[in-house]
Amino acid sequence: MRVDYIKYGRGYLPTAAPKESYDICRFGHAYLSYLKQNKRVLYSRLLITGRLLKHVAHVDKLARQMYDDIIRDRIGDAPPRENQKEWDEFINRLRNSAEKIVYKEILFKDERIREV
Repeated sequence: MRVDYIKYGRGYLPTAAPKESYDICRFGHAYLSYLKQNKRVLYSRLLITGRLLKHVAHVDKLARQMYDDIIRDRIGDAPPRENQKEWDEFINRLRNSAEKIVYKEILFKDERIREV
């Protein structure tokens, strides 16, 4: 198998595209940006070895599961609302707080994430 390389900074990176496709949503994209900006060594190592998208997809899946679990648990505890506007405000606050928890506990806390 022939692998082509492109010059990247002072080094070279393989240009072969990954064969698998991964479903990456908003949490995965946020994590990918975090890796690019704050964890350059890990990002480069995963990129060079071809495991970057697999790793990001794994983290995205964990984050979405946690987000869904938080929403499901807290909606079950909530009393039904008579007013639609109150219900919408409750759901929006719930989504915002669940998103903040996921960002804090999964995406930006390196101890919880293991390389795949």
